[in-house]
Amino acid sequence: MKRAKKASCISVDNRRQKTFNSQTNPKLMREKHISRLLTDEYAERILIATHDRPRSVQEVSDKNDIPIAACYRKVHELEEVGLLRCADIVTTPKGKTMKLYRSQLKTATLSYEEGTFKVRLEFTYDRDINGKWIELNPVILA
Repeated sequence: MKRAKKASCISVDNRRQKTFNSQTNPKLMREKHISRLLTDEYAERILIATHDRPRSVQEVSDKNDIPIAACYRKVHELEEVGLLRCADIVTTPKGKTMKLYRSQLKTATLSYEEGTFKVRLEFTYDRDINGKWIELNPVILA
């Protein structure tokens, strides 16, 4: 049986406030995961490479110097959180099918206000967090 990852918030004066985990607050953990992906070097290269037109994982890997296994892993993560989607499935001349991926991220803005980092994401499609500010290090009171 898998155990949920736990995280805790520490206030400025170093007192523990409340422990939460991905099962009690999955939305918060998903949004933090999205913001972490935006600062990942490989994820950044993949999103930039697929911004203008759909590309295969192999093409992204070759043109952006990303190891193929890492590229597949990041593409899967990006697709899972909605930053990337399969735009088309094509057949190669050898008869193999290949997925072409396209970035779904329109803009991302990082802000630091009054001791809190916030990120604002805008997608090319409607999404519950589209255009809203998300706190990356919220203080959860006990």
